[in-house]
Amino acid sequence: MLLLHAGGERRQVWRPVTAVLTDAGFRCVAFDQRGHGESGGTARTLAECADDVAALIATEPGCVVVGASLGGLAAIAALADPAVRKHVSGLVLVDVVPNLEPDRIRRFLASRLGPHAELVEDILAHLPVLGKIDTPILLVRGGDGSVLTDADVEGLRRAGPQVTVLRVPTAGHLIARDQPVRLAEAIEPAVDWPASHLLRELGADAIAHPGGTVLDHLRRVHTLVSEWGASPRLRLAALCHAAYGTDGRPHRLLPPHRRDRLRRAIGTDAENLVYRYCSCERRSTYARLGARPLPLTDRFTGEVIELDGSDLADFAILTIANEWDVARHAARTEEVPGGIHELIEAFAVYAPEAAARVLA
Repeated sequence: MLLLHAGGERRQVWRPVTAVLTDAGFRCVAFDQRGHGESGGTARTLAECADDVAALIATEPGCVVVGASLGGLAAIAALADPAVRKHVSGLVLVDVVPNLEPDRIRRFLASRLGPHAELVEDILAHLPVLGKIDTPILLVRGGDGSVLTDADVEGLRRAGPQVTVLRVPTAGHLIARDQPVRLAEAIEPAVDWPASHLLRELGADAIAHPGGTVLDHLRRVHTLVSEWGASPRLRLAALCHAAYGTDGRPHRLLPPHRRDRLRRAIGTDAENLVYRYCSCERRSTYARLGARPLPLTDRFTGEVIELDGSDLADFAILTIANEWDVARHAARTEEVPGGIHELIEAFAVYAPEAAARVLA
């Protein structure tokens, strides 16, 4: 996650926000924008700030960009370039939209310009236009003291169907300063965006699967485990659980030797769970169901790994959710694979609550 502060602030404003986001699975990068904090130079134009943002995005492919005020406008300007846009999984705008009314914003900032008056005037003269962006956009707006009007927000909504708007009524324009924890909680669902971005890039939305496409199936399994109260790690693993193919459906989006790509999108812990699920040689592993720890045979290497504790519980929940979704949707298009109910019952010893939900 690339975090871009507002004008007049510096990177340290994000510290309480990143404290929450890192627990949710994000790796966070914040920097002092040109002319702010410890960065050198003077920020005179929005184009300069946008170039800096584009350079950072190039080093963090697949990132989610979060921009507050100046940071948001710099991000929008950077994403006008399709070559930059393809590297971004999603955009979070913090109390800023592109379609602002210059005179109103100038009045709002009249007492706050300080050394950045030249930059503000350039921004108001060259407000960026939000073109066609096929990635998710989240707008987090403040309450009293926000720079935005309802008309501003509706203008952003018209930009595309993937726009979500959340309000933090107890914050003003500088939400990262006023309500950092609430802002982080609003952003947290975006943890799924880099994974979705990678799955589309790998063609998961073009591969047939009972109930639609592979991407449809992955999203349904993700929704199931989320409804069951899954941890961030398990939610991310559910969204990508077939990345390396499985013993039941060998088509793979990534070869096992490219685990680094998935790690960048979902983190090491979630990727480890995905690998264990995909690498499971089912005949020998399922023959030992009920054992604790569960000896899992890696079909890629032949190694036997013992699963226990939260690893085993998450593996079981993921299996139950996957098999239940396959059973529900295969019934509409083909014969339901035999033994799914019996398999879920066998996994119930490791995840009784999840099994009870689908077998009730």
